Amino acid sequence: MALNDVRLTARDRWSFFWMLLMPVAMMWFFGQMGGQDNGPPKITLTVVDRDGGWLARAFVHELATESVELKEVLPADLEKTEKKVRTLVLPAGFTKNVLAGRQQKLRLDKDEDAAKEFSRAAEVQIVRAIARTLALLVEMKDAGTLDGAPAAEFARLEARPPLVRLEVTTAGRGHAVPTGLAQSVPGILTMLVLMMTVIYGGVFLTLEKRDGMLRRQSGLPVSRADIFTGKLCGRLMVGAFQTVVLLLAGRFIFHVSFGSSPAGLALLLGSYIFAVAGLATLFGAVLKTPEQASAIGWIASMVMAAMGGCWWPSEIVPRWLWHAAHIFPTAWAMDAFHALISFGKGVEAVALPAAVLFGFGLVFSALGAHYLKAV
Repeated sequence: MALNDVRLTARDRWSFFWMLLMPVAMMWFFGQMGGQDNGPPKITLTVVDRDGGWLARAFVHELATESVELKEVLPADLEKTEKKVRTLVLPAGFTKNVLAGRQQKLRLDKDEDAAKEFSRAAEVQIVRAIARTLALLVEMKDAGTLDGAPAAEFARLEARPPLVRLEVTTAGRGHAVPTGLAQSVPGILTMLVLMMTVIYGGVFLTLEKRDGMLRRQSGLPVSRADIFTGKLCGRLMVGAFQTVVLLLAGRFIFHVSFGSSPAGLALLLGSYIFAVAGLATLFGAVLKTPEQASAIGWIASMVMAAMGGCWWPSEIVPRWLWHAAHIFPTAWAMDAFHALISFGKGVEAVALPAAVLFGFGLVFSALGAHYLKAV
């Protein structure tokens, strides 16, 4: 029965568009409107290495931090590069002259349209790299390791964990607001998985009731519980397939990181799919016609998406409305998504939303099973 639901969904000529193509397009569109932010903004810096020595390479490696979007260009290709917001040039003979104690001057060219605050941040990053590179060279000189294989020794010292580490967290009672793709990818995924699962599940089940298929299935040597479980599992399989495809699209097309907790992500997605599958089966059991299932499923999904923070970050709405929105499973799902994506939290932040979503699934499934018996 579950596989039959999957077959019916795949056979629908529009299912590929509504379930896969349209969500990806909406992720991109709303991500563009949100400024394409996926985490903190990065400093754009183009580096031209005219030296090519081991110390020049090590210095460029020092520049490549999480806050810098580094692009290396060969001197011969410099004129071909279309966009050079900020260009740092390492002169020829850089490695040899620095090791000989001769002062070197680095040139940072800035486009006239380059943001001044980002240019100042780039200068800070360059000074930091200079200071760290010189510090490691002084340490190597004192240890007498500048001769022999200095590049390997420099890399070994560079790889040591820092003695002092700075951790930055949100202070007070403020709420960071996810924007761009970090908002649109989980938001569209949450909304469209709910909408398509509820609509397709409700429509197919009402069709089976109207055409007498459910009555004929009741005459088979299976229990009513088996029939309901088959319908529920069919929605679970379709919802899981759509979720995985959209998750891969978010990761590899839009390069959105879903956090560092695979267990937390799996727990969230599993509980959410169970909740929407239970809701789809409940709608199919209660509603009488496919037209009702399609219309009510669409309206209910849109309301839950808007209230649950799929259209805009729930952090921007008044707190009383944020609390009220948690009568819907979408709000719990978006809370957990942002905990993983935007705030870097682990499975402990997903545990409560996942438990609530699983509870939604149990309640919806129990009600669906109850009303389906009355058919």
